[in-house]
This record gives sequence, structure tokens and C-alpha cells, in this order.
Amino acid sequence: MATTGPIKRGAIGVLHNGLKLLLIRRAKHLVFGHTWCFPGGHIEKGETSHDAIRREFQEELSVTATPIERLGAIQLAQQGYVLVVWRMDHHEQPLIANPQEIAEMQWLMPSEVRSLKNSLPSNERVLAMLGV
Repeated sequence: MATTGPIKRGAIGVLHNGLKLLLIRRAKHLVFGHTWCFPGGHIEKGETSHDAIRREFQEELSVTATPIERLGAIQLAQQGYVLVVWRMDHHEQPLIANPQEIAEMQWLMPSEVRSLKNSLPSNERVLAMLGV
């Protein structure tokens, strides 16, 4: 059954390290807590998805990241979300997980992302956008 309330907007960022992709496990107290996903979050009122993903990377990973390519959008009707997916560059800065947002982070091969237990359904859609 689809959500009848307002659509929530979010942005997802994809970071590459060679063939590996950065995944985070959300902090337990957050919505969808302890699930694995690509970094990102809500688009606040007045923000573009470009602005939001830059802010989210700063808040979650303490890096200045640049959205370099918009890969598309994912509509999750049952959860009432539209997620804009960006390929990101972080200029080789060290990633420092904010423990209020992230319980764990890992660089994973696409096959490892697919085998994660307790991951968000949007992960598979992001992998499809990447063609992996």
C-alpha cells in the first residue's frame, strides 16, 4: 500500500575506491537503524539534492564531497520517498564516521553489497544505476 502523505525527498551519494563502494550501517536510534545503505539523507526545505548530499557527507563523514554526476532517482512509494542518487568525489580526504549517524562503514565490492544482511532495498537500485 502506498503512502498517502507528502513525498519525502532524499539524496544518496556513491563513493568509489577502485572497484569498491562505500556503505554505511546507520546508527541504531535512526529511522531504518542498523541497516546498510549508501551515505545520504533528507533534502531540507530550500535545498537542492546537490546541496543536501554535500551537507550530508559533511555531517556523516566529516568530508567536503563534490557531487560529480547525477545517476538518477529512486521512487520508494511504500515508504513515501524519492531519492536522488549522485556519484561523489571526496578528494582523498580521510572519512570520519559521525557516531550519531553511522554505526559502521565499509568499502565493499558490489557482490558483497548484494550479500549484506539487513540492507535497504534502494541499494540494489543504486547498483543497477552503476551498471554493476
